[in-house]
Amino acid sequence: MIIREFLFTPFDLKLKEPLRNASFTIESRSGFIIKITDEKNQVGYGEVSPLPGFSRETLYECEVALNTLHYMIISKSVKNEELDLISELKTISNLPSLLFGIEQAVISLLIQRRELSTLLTYEKLIPINGIVGINTKEETFRNIDDLLAKDFKTIKIKLGVNSIEDDVELVKQITNRIDDSIKIRLDVNGNWNFQQAEFAVNNLPKDKIELIEQPVNNVNELVMLSDFSKIPIAIDESISNTAEAKDIIERSNITNIVLKPSLLGSIIQTISLIKSAEKLEKKIIISSAFESVVGRSAIVWLASFVEGNYAHGLNTAAHFEEDLATDDYLVFKGEILFDPKNNPPKFNGIDI
Repeated sequence: MIIREFLFTPFDLKLKEPLRNASFTIESRSGFIIKITDEKNQVGYGEVSPLPGFSRETLYECEVALNTLHYMIISKSVKNEELDLISELKTISNLPSLLFGIEQAVISLLIQRRELSTLLTYEKLIPINGIVGINTKEETFRNIDDLLAKDFKTIKIKLGVNSIEDDVELVKQITNRIDDSIKIRLDVNGNWNFQQAEFAVNNLPKDKIELIEQPVNNVNELVMLSDFSKIPIAIDESISNTAEAKDIIERSNITNIVLKPSLLGSIIQTISLIKSAEKLEKKIIISSAFESVVGRSAIVWLASFVEGNYAHGLNTAAHFEEDLATDDYLVFKGEILFDPKNNPPKFNGIDI
């Protein structure tokens, strides 16, 4: 494949209202959209959007590397040289969000060129969990009722700011208000200490909670909690790269692993992680890091690789005031219909 054009442009998307978790508040998302055009005039898009507070790289570092990549790729284009994907990606392996965006754009082109048949998936309904950020009790109840009215079957509640006693009492009130058929997930973003987490797993209604996501920060403590907790423990923020994810999947007793591909980096390695986990009968949850419609489309595609009927964290589009282009993967009744015939999307309305 010969690259004829390599462009990127910044974007900034505001949320309808700030989303609070135990660690920080998200009010907007910024990043870059990449556009790569091949010698057949086919276009592939990718997104680069490190998440402050989670990503180890900054947006500025990504911009510097994008400028360097631009000149490297364009110089090859002038000489009609083929893109050496492995060689180019090695230069940005320390910038996971940039690696994700470049891989997304290149993979999109390879799919269009019918050169990636091994990574094609089938049509699938992907269950999605709704998100309830940290708010007053009244606002929390209203947000839950709104998600139930939209037919979500799995709801994730953010906790970790109030006292552990208040968190546990709030969850009890929530589970008493809703039908047992609704799955409840708790997400603490690592804000409890071990004693608080121990209190929680011993006092929460264990038959009504599907899992607790990242109750503590320390990986060893997560493993210890998983040894005795009657409520399944999931790991999220403690995984900062694909190597750590591989180690958790293959060597720990944690059976629920949340992967945020745009923060981990490699799309190809994420697919490998999904397959490794399933061989060991572990559950992978694919989660958005509040990407735009561009990056989110790749996250949905990755979720289509996961077997089973497990809900994924992909309901972030609903939180934006507006997006960069039309969304081919809308959430309807708590699900997204992934159709491989529409992959990659055309992103009608995007301007770059």
